[in-house]
Amino acid sequence: MKNSSAREFRSKLTHVNFANTPKRILLLFISLLMLGALQNSTMAAEGIPDEQYEPPNAVNLTVAGVRFLDGVTANLPGYLAAYTTPYSLVTNSYKDVTLCTSIDDAICKAGALVTYLAHLPTCLNGEDIDCVVGIYAIRPDGVRVDGVFLRGIPETPSNPWGGNPELGIPRSGADGLWSLPGVLNGSGSDTYLVIATQSGTIIKQQNVPLTQKDVSSSMIAGIVPVKVILGSYKSAYNIVEMDSTSGTRQLRTYPPIGLNAGVCAGVSTTECDRRETFPPDVKFGLSLRLSGEIKGWLHGRISDPLIDYKSSSAATTITMQALPVSVPVVAAWTELVNLPAVYPDGLGNPVSSRALIGSSSGANMISLLKIWLPLVGDKAQANPTVWRFGTLPYFNLPGANACMFDSKSLAGFVSTNSTVYTAGPPLYNPVTESIEYKLVSPHFTSKGEVFKGTYNLTIRSDVARCIYKFTNAPLKATISVTDESGQASVAVESMSERDGWIYLSASGFTFSSPTVKVKLFQEAPVATPTPTPNPTLTPTSTPTPIPIATPTPEVSSSPAVTATPEKAVSTIKPETSKKSTITCYKGKTIKKVTTMKPSCPKGYLKKRV
Repeated sequence: MKNSSAREFRSKLTHVNFANTPKRILLLFISLLMLGALQNSTMAAEGIPDEQYEPPNAVNLTVAGVRFLDGVTANLPGYLAAYTTPYSLVTNSYKDVTLCTSIDDAICKAGALVTYLAHLPTCLNGEDIDCVVGIYAIRPDGVRVDGVFLRGIPETPSNPWGGNPELGIPRSGADGLWSLPGVLNGSGSDTYLVIATQSGTIIKQQNVPLTQKDVSSSMIAGIVPVKVILGSYKSAYNIVEMDSTSGTRQLRTYPPIGLNAGVCAGVSTTECDRRETFPPDVKFGLSLRLSGEIKGWLHGRISDPLIDYKSSSAATTITMQALPVSVPVVAAWTELVNLPAVYPDGLGNPVSSRALIGSSSGANMISLLKIWLPLVGDKAQANPTVWRFGTLPYFNLPGANACMFDSKSLAGFVSTNSTVYTAGPPLYNPVTESIEYKLVSPHFTSKGEVFKGTYNLTIRSDVARCIYKFTNAPLKATISVTDESGQASVAVESMSERDGWIYLSASGFTFSSPTVKVKLFQEAPVATPTPTPNPTLTPTSTPTPIPIATPTPEVSSSPAVTATPEKAVSTIKPETSKKSTITCYKGKTIKKVTTMKPSCPKGYLKKRV
């Protein structure tokens, strides 16, 4: 079998000490061994959707690899565990972990550190909390289709435990398999898997019950089109094992086992929910009910989002509606001599036969991907479609503007289809008075086509006004996307404000490393002149007219230049004089289109000049 060796390896793969620092968790090294027949191709196989892409193994012992696999969903089993030994300055970690049955049991009470990963179950009634309320789809004709819950995957949660909403700890649950009748994915199936997880790490006093709410937890939620494949499988699971190197007990994760289990978004004992492609032009919605309020920022892999966020003392409900996006995967191997001896930004040195697992955000990830893009021909190895959003890790927030960081509720949301993007909220540059965001992706898709980027910034109106010290008057915006040479490349931009949110977007730009700049402004108020009384005129004699010479205009070969008001809404400067710009509108939403022969998107009308 073509990929049997890779699957055998995954079935034996063990990783990670979950109590390590976030940086080490972010930069997991996975050892890849020579296991017989190895897959040499780094591209998605012909006829197999990119959603089922599996990265290649090492071809010899003189190569090092990298994997940016943000578009490929992993099977991670839930757990609630406590480390019962204090932090070690020698190993820079906690040791001796034990699984808990609840946050209040003797093990978690004795722990110096409690860590958890909970798969949120489906809400079965209006009283349930920390759960998935439902999903829906908006077809291209505008018809809404509500999801029908089928069952949990797997049948029972791994390492089951009881939660405590008052402390912000969800109960253990399982992902939900849903049907969207008539909304067929790439396999012709109408089934979709909802994966929503909440995770956290709490440092506490040993032998003292936890009393304070976990306010630093992270949440990730997404929808995956799937086809149910029946068979005999074993779900991913966690166990505590003795580590031969450190001599302490460590929590280890094992992936699912079964035929082609590596392409499954979810696995039970009897089925694999195989990843498939989203249907085109269909928007998807997902609603969650949580015990804690979401503060700060969300980020994700969706396009044209609409947010409905409601929070009370009892619960927080968030509904996200958006289109999926195509995200480039970069996964490859190269000879060690082609790489720097040491990676930048503290990432360590390349290691033979090992692949460095890259994450989707951060300055160090931007540097790492820039090293690898020339080695892969500036081309993605796969472009799976993804629909996912989540909270921003707390350690990414301190660099944000105070108006973003100090927000008492959800301040905003950034989404893009770029392989890697800036960690944290977009940065405010006081020199340019712009909110800036950096992106890095391959220039070409896995099929050799030019990859087109999408960027959406959704920011709460009062937060935006706080940043710019604006009044409540209507806002306007300019959006620009420039490459490293400063050349503009945006094709379409738009801005709208409704229901307390400002929605900005840019799309159609190209990579490899553009910067998005958003500048908000308000028109200066027009002063009303104070009327003055007309003076009494005294008649005088009529003056004799004096003839005035009419100057002869000076002939110039330069074209005429029309002055533009300083505060006017600008569009991206055309790359050539042959391009033109039109303004399109749909209700209060405005889009500007700049092309050789511009035309309005479907559903938009051209604004008359």
